[in-house]
Amino acid sequence: MGAPQGYDPKEFFYRVGTFFLMVGLGVFVFFLISEAAGQPNFGYFCWSILFLILAFVARARYRKAFKPTGRFNLVKRLIPKAKKEQEKK
Repeated sequence: MGAPQGYDPKEFFYRVGTFFLMVGLGVFVFFLISEAAGQPNFGYFCWSILFLILAFVARARYRKAFKPTGRFNLVKRLIPKAKKEQEKK
């Protein structure tokens, strides 16, 4: 048997990265609370940094392709074409 239809391992790592991001932010909040209480626990800070690094590494491996919404079409049309041609070179 193979992987389920529509399964993408990169998307799985992206979701795991999102989980680590939430956990890292939560642990960082605990560090801030301990700092406000006057008894900073730097273990919370170290764990939060570790989780945040893991989150950004996991999330960077998979970029979701977003369709342009067309929100800035008017602005794109107003930009002079000479600038666009210079940027391409």
